[in-house]
Amino acid sequence: MALEGTLQDMALSDLFQVFRMGPKSGILLLNQHQDRGAIYVNRGQLIDAFIVRGPDRKVITTRDEAVITMLGWEDATFIFRHDLDVGNRPVRIEHDSEWLILEGMRRRSNPIKALPYHSITLDTRLQLAPLPNSAETGVSLDVDQWRILSQVAGNQDVRSICAITNIAEEKALRIVAELLSIGLVEIAPPSIEQRPPRATLPNTKKSRPQMAMAGIAGSEGIAQTEDEQPKVGRSLLNAIMRRIGEL
Repeated sequence: MALEGTLQDMALSDLFQVFRMGPKSGILLLNQHQDRGAIYVNRGQLIDAFIVRGPDRKVITTRDEAVITMLGWEDATFIFRHDLDVGNRPVRIEHDSEWLILEGMRRRSNPIKALPYHSITLDTRLQLAPLPNSAETGVSLDVDQWRILSQVAGNQDVRSICAITNIAEEKALRIVAELLSIGLVEIAPPSIEQRPPRATLPNTKKSRPQMAMAGIAGSEGIAQTEDEQPKVGRSLLNAIMRRIGEL
């Protein structure tokens, strides 16, 4: 069974997290306009990559640079095919996925655009993301990234973190986007006081979006009540992680 989608629905950085947490082995194929890319994954680790262009499939970049280039793609389609034979392929990528993600974010003029379902503002409250036992924790952070990460445990919003760390707001937003992209932090759910009052519907029929979300949850074996509507980004990531676990 293959996993298919678009980078508008699932960021490439999130797919890397899914592969690593599995861990999974196979080939991730991406298409954007005239370019086609391939990333080889062995037991959750990126081992090789390349991008070809046009009908003659001319190779335009390989290895680490190919991954960084694909991290900048925004409207590509992808398909992941499970394949244990990739373990026989030589390792040609030098850096781990976290380093590649951070480097890709640093090269973006607007790194927040790399997070298709996150909306980050100064009022966004953050929390530390739970890391599974299989996840790597050796990612190298700079001083300002550590300073912001150290304040997230207190469930602070970005504005408060800026005041405490004396980091400029624009820079802090960029760093938060980087930490989100490598899965070290996540957006905290609103507190009860912050939640808007729910409108009472005249009937009990589910709307089309509710039915769609219920279908996703049902296919993954999760019972969700109407009071437990998932956050779009995190629920999508969790659903894909469970789906790819069946490969």
